[in-house]
Amino acid sequence: MKCRKKTNLELTEEISILKQRVRELEQSSLALLQAEEELKANRRQLSNALEIAHLGHWEYDVVSDLFTFNDQFYKIFHTTVENVGGYTMRSAEYALRFIHPDDMAMLAEEIREAMETTDPYFTRQIEHRMLYADGTVGHIVIRHFVVKDAHGRTVKTYGVNQDITELKKLEERLLRSEKMEALGMLAGGVAHDLNNVLGIVVGFSELLLRTNIEPSSVKPQLENIKRGGQRAAAIVEDLLTLARRGVASRQVLNLNKIISDLQQSPELGKLCEHHPRVEIKTDLAQPPLNISGSSIHLSKSLFNLVSNASEAMPQGGILTIKTANQYLDKPIKGYDEVREGDYVVLSVSDTGEGILAADLKHIFEPFYTKKVMGRSGTGLGLSVVWGTVKDHQGYIDIQSEEGKGTTFTLYFPITRQEIDAPATIRAISEYMGNGESILVVDDVKEQRDLAVSMLGMLNYIVSSVPGGEDAIAFVKQHPVDLIVLDMIMEPGMDGLDTYKKIVDVNPGQKAIIVSGYAETDRVTQAQELGAGPFVKKPYVLENIGLAVRKHLDS
Repeated sequence: MKCRKKTNLELTEEISILKQRVRELEQSSLALLQAEEELKANRRQLSNALEIAHLGHWEYDVVSDLFTFNDQFYKIFHTTVENVGGYTMRSAEYALRFIHPDDMAMLAEEIREAMETTDPYFTRQIEHRMLYADGTVGHIVIRHFVVKDAHGRTVKTYGVNQDITELKKLEERLLRSEKMEALGMLAGGVAHDLNNVLGIVVGFSELLLRTNIEPSSVKPQLENIKRGGQRAAAIVEDLLTLARRGVASRQVLNLNKIISDLQQSPELGKLCEHHPRVEIKTDLAQPPLNISGSSIHLSKSLFNLVSNASEAMPQGGILTIKTANQYLDKPIKGYDEVREGDYVVLSVSDTGEGILAADLKHIFEPFYTKKVMGRSGTGLGLSVVWGTVKDHQGYIDIQSEEGKGTTFTLYFPITRQEIDAPATIRAISEYMGNGESILVVDDVKEQRDLAVSMLGMLNYIVSSVPGGEDAIAFVKQHPVDLIVLDMIMEPGMDGLDTYKKIVDVNPGQKAIIVSGYAETDRVTQAQELGAGPFVKKPYVLENIGLAVRKHLDS
């Protein structure tokens, strides 16, 4: 059979069809290339998103027994591709070595349940601890999913790991801060009531000692009463420091001077007698920058740290007190997160027993102590340190290792102001009154009586009322030169609300504010309205006398 030769028309049509198919293939290839590029871009975006979110992505194919990981996965586990080795179940075995032993059983049960589940939409989130080769403990959250085939068999699992170690630290710091705040509120309430009682004991003792009492043999007993009251007031001051209400006034200070004064104090001498095998060394910055704060609270905090360090070395050792000027250009994350800035850093180190990790979380809590009750203080020592540091807008860090010692590091923000000249004791003639009229407003009768007695001794004509409403009614009928106004009065109006009403009745009325707590925003508001100096209870004759005289003469 002879083949027919195709006509030119037929050949032209076939060529046209072939060209069309080539064009279609080219378009399909282009579409495939575009889809492949889009897929690569999506993968890059997913990878970048996982990297930005610090998520370690992984997949496990059950059939091929192959694992795949992204780069962030290795970073989370503090390892490398080379260390992990092959991408089979051995890779998972390598990762399991990092699981904290106490969480291993929980995680193994979770894996078994995931592999055996018949739920086609099985998802789970697990949180567990990691124990790395350097001894540090991390926290990981795993969110994983299971893929089933048509017969319900697991063919693939995949998920993401997230390191939440820093988040857990922040959570721990927040809980610690909230606990200290709650304890501080409790301590503050107790301290307020105790302050009123002790202020009466100390104040009337001072008044009696300034009178010519007979017989003279009573005087030593009064001195003892006064000293005992002052010691009790010091404990109340510790409670107020814990309550973050203890720093009544600030001055420019030099930490080296505070350390020098402590070295010469009888308290440290007595401590050294109890711990003769402890050697105290100092390494002080020359010159240190100044800070702003309370020398009384800083001195007590330093002594508490030195006392604790000495007791941590029953067999003797070296105690080092160090100061340094330090600029932080980025935050330090430790027990506390220290923000960037200029600081004077005070550290107290010992070579003693160290602090157990379980105790480290609680050491600043009041009355949490391992000391013998009744022989080693009140259990408020480190609570006072915590409150003092926070009152000075500072930070605290602790490094401790069992059997090797502990270092407390305190960061105090610097001030560029210069140190003031030391105050001198004033003669009573400088703050005597000239018969001016004064109204004492206080909800505690004994406190009113004490203030009336002190101001009467200073030659003022003194009246008193128990609350804000009474004070307003009094000044409407009996104008006075000055009001001594308690800030916290219950029930009824406090000092600020009382003063607002009084200046409505008598604009320009002079007043001084008193309180057992430190200065607050409400004290500042009262002073902005025209009130004068703030006086912290318990009353001391010189303090209240100078404040009244200064404001009357202003």
